[in-house]
Amino acid sequence: MSSPYSTISSRVSLGPGRSPTLLPLVAQFLIRRRILLSGILFSLLVAGDVAFGAKPHDLANFRDPLSVAGGLLVLSGLALRSWAVGILRKDAELTTTGPYRLIRNPLYVGSFLMMFGFIALINDPYNIVLILGPMMVIYIVKVRQEERLLATKFPAQWTAYARATPRFFPRIARASLTADWRGSQWMRSREYQAVGATIAALAAIEVWQLI
Repeated sequence: MSSPYSTISSRVSLGPGRSPTLLPLVAQFLIRRRILLSGILFSLLVAGDVAFGAKPHDLANFRDPLSVAGGLLVLSGLALRSWAVGILRKDAELTTTGPYRLIRNPLYVGSFLMMFGFIALINDPYNIVLILGPMMVIYIVKVRQEERLLATKFPAQWTAYARATPRFFPRIARASLTADWRGSQWMRSREYQAVGATIAALAAIEVWQLI
């Protein structure tokens, strides 16, 4: 799950003459390796499900509510990420249009929608606790860290924007969502990698449920 402002430095300022303690160093390690760690954790849990004979839901079974819900969550999350990436101008400006008009962190929200979708499809409720618990802690810390940096980088805009725009849960009444989406920006952000990985994961789930 990439950060919408990933080019902004995420180093913790400890102040002059202060030595880093273990906890901040561990936190920074987890934040910087969050994508790798979430991938490893998810892979281990899926391997355990396969080993113990768990069966995922069939994506093609439209009469199965969890199949439909899981597929829609994955696709909705992927679409939200692609929409957000295509209008984001990293470091050049504070992006406040499109999905950023509804929520401050659409990339993270999209990633978590996808995670919920895959958990529904894999059909192991214990994964919710084992994956979402640790990941939510890491990403909440990351979001707060990024927002402090954005408040410093865009002081004239940030306060009003943060006051008017929720972090994660949109205000549906705010309906003006026009934005300048650019395919070139989408490509530069390499969001096609997320699309490719999602297609591969969905195909793997279909093969798995046939075994």
